[in-house]
Amino acid sequence: MHAVVATALLAAEGAEPNPIIPNVSELIVGALAFIVLLVLLSRTAFPRMNEALKERTSNIEGKLEKAERERQEADKLLQQYRDKLASAEEETQRIIDEARANAERVRKDLRAKAEAEAEGQIERARTAIRQERNQAIQELRREVGTLAVELATRVVGDSLDRERQLRLVDQYIEDLGLQTSSGAMTARREDGSGGQG
Repeated sequence: MHAVVATALLAAEGAEPNPIIPNVSELIVGALAFIVLLVLLSRTAFPRMNEALKERTSNIEGKLEKAERERQEADKLLQQYRDKLASAEEETQRIIDEARANAERVRKDLRAKAEAEAEGQIERARTAIRQERNQAIQELRREVGTLAVELATRVVGDSLDRERQLRLVDQYIEDLGLQTSSGAMTARREDGSGGQG
């Protein structure tokens, strides 16, 4: 900078004109032309540039606001979908739990029905066995009675009338029943139970 000032001073003293440093009149004309150009530009071009810049700024701001609104709507939709998904998961879990409870209830019902049916079959089998046993006892009594009558007839030697046969059969059956029950009691005593639980 000192060199520029030194050369300017030398030029002002009347030394040879320096080709790098312009003449003072040229500087004044150049400065006036620059000021006129600046005034013209500030009245014509700068306002248009400012309008274009404002339009572009407002356009960009509008697009940014629109993008922000769309992002907020997307966030709302995403939250709604997440809520629906959570609700659907809860509903699915509730349905699964309800199905498990129903299956357990049905299983218990089927088991109870099966047990009741098995108990009924066992009871029917016991009843059938009792009936067959009673029928066998009755058939055995009839045959024993018939044999006793035949035996008594042979022993007595003459035939008995019907009423006397029936009395004899009844008495024989009672005696046989007493002998059977006393034999059972004897067997119990021999087993060591003695009729005690």
